[in-house]
This record gives sequence, structure tokens and C-alpha cells, in this order.
Amino acid sequence: MWNFKALSRRIFHFISGENSGDALRNVLTSIVPSIVIFYWGHLDIAITVGVGALLSSLTDLPGNRKDKWKSALWCIPLFFISSVAAAYALSSPWLLLPLLVVAAFTCTMLSIFGARIGIIGTLMLILISFVIGLWPSDPVSFSLEITAGSIWYYLVSIVQVYISPYRSLRHALLDGFRSMSALLRAKALCYDEQIPIETAYRELGRLHILVSEQQEAIRFLLLREKKLMHAEDRKFWLNQTYGLIDLYELLTALDHDYESIRKTLGPINGLEDIQKIIGLIADAIETLAKNHRNYRSNSSSTDPAVNAALNRLITLRNQHVGETASILSAIIGNIQSILDFILQIRNGFHIDIKFHNVVKQHEYKHFISLPPKGWTAVKDQLTLRSTLFPFALRLAILFGLGGLVGLALPEYRYTYWILLTIAIVARPGFATTQKRNYQRIIGTLTGLLLGLLLSHIISDVSVLLIVAAICLYGFFLFNKPNYLISVLFITVAVVTALNIYDGNIDDILGSRIVFTLIGSLLAAIGYFFIPTQQTKDMLKLAESVVHNNGIYFQLVTAQLKAYNIDIYAVRLARKEAQLVLAAFSDAINQLQKEPGNKKKDWSNINKFHALAYRINSLIVGLAMHITPQNQSVPASIQLEDRSIVLDKLLTQLDQLSDSIQKSS
Repeated sequence: MWNFKALSRRIFHFISGENSGDALRNVLTSIVPSIVIFYWGHLDIAITVGVGALLSSLTDLPGNRKDKWKSALWCIPLFFISSVAAAYALSSPWLLLPLLVVAAFTCTMLSIFGARIGIIGTLMLILISFVIGLWPSDPVSFSLEITAGSIWYYLVSIVQVYISPYRSLRHALLDGFRSMSALLRAKALCYDEQIPIETAYRELGRLHILVSEQQEAIRFLLLREKKLMHAEDRKFWLNQTYGLIDLYELLTALDHDYESIRKTLGPINGLEDIQKIIGLIADAIETLAKNHRNYRSNSSSTDPAVNAALNRLITLRNQHVGETASILSAIIGNIQSILDFILQIRNGFHIDIKFHNVVKQHEYKHFISLPPKGWTAVKDQLTLRSTLFPFALRLAILFGLGGLVGLALPEYRYTYWILLTIAIVARPGFATTQKRNYQRIIGTLTGLLLGLLLSHIISDVSVLLIVAAICLYGFFLFNKPNYLISVLFITVAVVTALNIYDGNIDDILGSRIVFTLIGSLLAAIGYFFIPTQQTKDMLKLAESVVHNNGIYFQLVTAQLKAYNIDIYAVRLARKEAQLVLAAFSDAINQLQKEPGNKKKDWSNINKFHALAYRINSLIVGLAMHITPQNQSVPASIQLEDRSIVLDKLLTQLDQLSDSIQKSS
């Protein structure tokens, strides 16, 4: 029953998310103009305009009005240039092959200017691949039709963002509360003696990456909205953002490390109630997203099960003294702080609860990570020591090889499946490339079988078109959360559409399978042509983890003795420390899956990772005593003792970092 309830909750969250609404918009903007043009009797134009709108929709990342205009102003002209260049180059292989190499390198390097421009570069390569597949007879007319589809899509997108300007921000906040719930459930693993502590830390580290990315997205969406910062809604949005970020602080805060907690509370059966309370609080946090702005006055009541478990912990604490009582008091205090904070956030939806937001207007910019600009940013990446430049070179080689392989095989127009697979699957890291390869091959083969089955069962063209439209919606819906399912849907849609348009389904399927497998093979072996230097990046990140956590610790200890509290400085130091920790977690996760690395001794790096996460949580726990959320301040001597312990742990972390540097 619980599994069914959890599954239903996940499905509801998924369907009600921003991605679902975007998928519906993308389908309608791609299909509607194509249908209208088709009924005017221009099938070729309908297909081209539809392709332009469809590919443009994939470049449109969540964002505010300024972001949408930026995407439109980059995407529309670049789509015209890339489509007209590829269409003209089709007249000669000696024009097409150099174009593929140059385009692959240039479009990949666009990622220098951030994810929004980088995704446009990727879609330009996909568009060039489609041009080869469609093989237009009139390059200029074809490119204008692609551009018309792109203009149509962005017209719809920009109108939508003006009608609902804070849609992306609202969904980002809701996703933030849901990820907090998932993080708390993972934290319960730390209180389970059956699970190794390093395993629990790795799971927390994995979710830490997700939460850090979400919080960066929320800051990026909110703090650049100058109109919102001066509007009546400003207080609500700031309160929600600060509430979410400060809730994360409470969830990560530790007064004692998990090893001591397990060792001390395990023998007295104190861990089970803690795990139960954590699960119930996770449910409560999830309701913050589900009941956004719809709380009733009776929502302030605490779950009776939480109260019962909390009372048992209080009774247990009263029966003990010394370290046991100290650990239980810290855990009980943290639980009560979280419950009070959830109540604050709930009430803050309706009444004016003032969070302690002391970041000044001119200081917002320091919390935003803006992408680099100008030629200096490009020059900084033109080195084999970077991750992007080697990847751009690799993709250029792969596109050149893909074009050559296509020339050597019959049905040259289907070469676009090789290039399309390379553009979609190839990634800087080997592990990510292999994962995408697996997803694409399995999704393609499954989709081909399902599409073939549907094509034989259903003969009515109208029904097949409806199936293709539904599958197109499935492609957009799962494109970000699950690429394998997304590939399955788009393959069914393509097979169905090609069967209606061409009818020669067996030859089409055979070509698609062969060319897709060739593209997957090239993408896989491409890593060995020019591998990225991820180990060096990991080592730099390890140094930054030590450095940033050291700065955060020094600032917190200084603030504990200060009369004038600088919350701005504490928040900024916490952000920097947690961002670099998330980046390090992601880096080692990628590296451990690289070829030849599975047999490598990762014990020191895993110890470093677990210790870094533990230290960060302990610093956050210490920082809680200089913020207004925690009113029960322990004696100065206790804080001083914890500071001494943390200082020693930071020294251990620095020594581990040196050991990693020497052994790598």
C-alpha cells in the first residue's frame, strides 16, 4: 500500500511539473502549424516548419523573460545560418565534410557561454544532421522555412512567459521542497546501523548535487528579476527562497557525527524513533510543495506520530546523562527547529512571517553564478587542460568520421542517423557517454519493435497520426528526466510518421538500426581519441573543498564571537562551500566509472568525500547558533570544544587532500 501511494505521488508530481506543461506546448507548437500548412497542400513545407519548431523547442530551457529573449535572439539566426550552410554543402562531399568538422567544433565550444547557449549549439548539430536526411532541393527556401518554425515557436514561448512570468521560479521552488524531502529520506540511512556510513554519505552526496543545482537555479531565476525585487510579490518570493535555503541548512546541520550517534544511541534503541521521525518530517516537507499557497488555518498542528516519537526521545534523554544526553538533546533540538521552521513556511504562505533576510539589494549579485562573456572566456578554454576544448576536438573528429562512413555506405541520406546519434550520445566523460549509448540503443530497438507492431496493427492514417502525436508528447515529457523512455517514444513517432509518408518501412528500419549502431560505436570509441583530463579537475576540486570549508569555518567561528552578525557573509560562504562539494561529488562519480578506474584504489578519495561532507554538516550545525532560527544557545565552552574538534577534522581533510594529490 505504501509503495502504491509513493508511486502515485511520484506520478502526480511528474505530470504536474513544469516539464509536463512544456511538453504539451512543444507538441502543439510543432504540430499545429504543420497541420495547417499540410491542409493548404504543402506537405514538404509543413514538415520543414514542424522540424524548425520542434528543434527550437528543445533549445528553450526554463527561465524568465530575459532568458527567453536571449534564447530566441541566438537560436533563430544560428538555425538559419547552419541550415542554409548545410543545405548548400550537400552538393559536394568536399564541402560537406569540412562543414561537419568545423560545425561540430564551433557548436560545441558555444557551451563556454553557459548551458542556454550550449544547448543551442547542440541543436545546431542536430539540425545539420536533419538537413542531410531531408536533402532539400532549394537551400534558401528550406532555411527560411526552418527559421519560420523557429520564429513561430519562440513567439509562443515569449507570449507565455509574459502571461506567466514566474512560472519557472514557482516550479523550481516546488521541486526544491520535493528534493529536500528526498534528501531527508536519504539522511535516515545515516541512522541505520545496517548500512555502511560511507554508503550513506555517498547517497547524501548524490542528492547534494541535485539540491545544489536546484538552489543555483532558484537564485538565478529570482535574483536577476529586477522588477520582482521591487514589486509587491517580492516579499513572498524572497521568503520562499530563503525558507527553502534555510530549511536545507537545518536538514544538513549536525552537532555530532553519525559514527558517534550510531555508537551511542544504537545500544539504547534510540535510532529507530529518529528514523521514523525523519520519514514523517520528509512527508511534511513534501506537503509544502503539494499544498503551495493553499494551507488552512488548522495546518499548524503537528503529526501525532511525530509528537509520540519525539516524546519517546525526550523520555530517553531524561534517563541518561553525559554524551548520550548531549547527543539526544542536539537531535531533539534540531528536530524541533525543523518542525518550527516548517510551520513558519506554512504560515508564511498566508501571513506575513518575516524570515531573517538581511541580504541587501546590491549584494544579490554575489549569490548568482553568471556564465562568462567575451573573447577572454574563449581563450581560457583553448587548452587541453580544460574539459570543453578536448571534447570539441573529439566531436569534430567524430563528425568527420561519421560523414566519411556515410559516404562509403549506400543510402547516404540516412547518414544523418550516424551524426544524430553522435551529437546526442557523445559527452565529455566516458561514463555519461556509455550511459547515453545504452539508453539510445535500448530505446531505439524497443521503439522500433513497438512502432513496427503498431504499423501492422493499425491501418487507419488518422489513428496513426494520433499515435505519433502522443509519442511526440512522450518524447518531450521524458526528454530530461529519462532519456531511454524519451528515445523509445520518439522512435515510435518517427517509425509511424515515416510509414505514413514513405511506406517502405522495412528498408527504413534496417537503415536506422545499422546507422544508429555505427553512431553509438563511434561515440563510444571517440573517448579514447582525445580523453578529457577529469582527474586534474577532481584534484583541483579537492583543494577547493578544503579551502572553501576552511573559509566557512573561520567565518563561523569569528561570527560566534561577534556582536554584529553578518548573515550575508555566512550565507555566501556556505553557498561556496556546498557548491564546490557538490562539484567534487559529481567529479568522483564520473571518474570512478571511467575505463580502467574500477580497479583503482578509491579508499582515500572515498574517505575524503565522506569526511568533507561530515565537516560541512558540522560547520553548518555550528553556524546554526549564530542565526535566529535556533534560540537555545549552548554554553560558550561547548561551542569552543566543537570548534577545536572541527579544526582537527579540517587538518585531517587537508592531509587526505595532499595524499590524493601525491598518489594521482
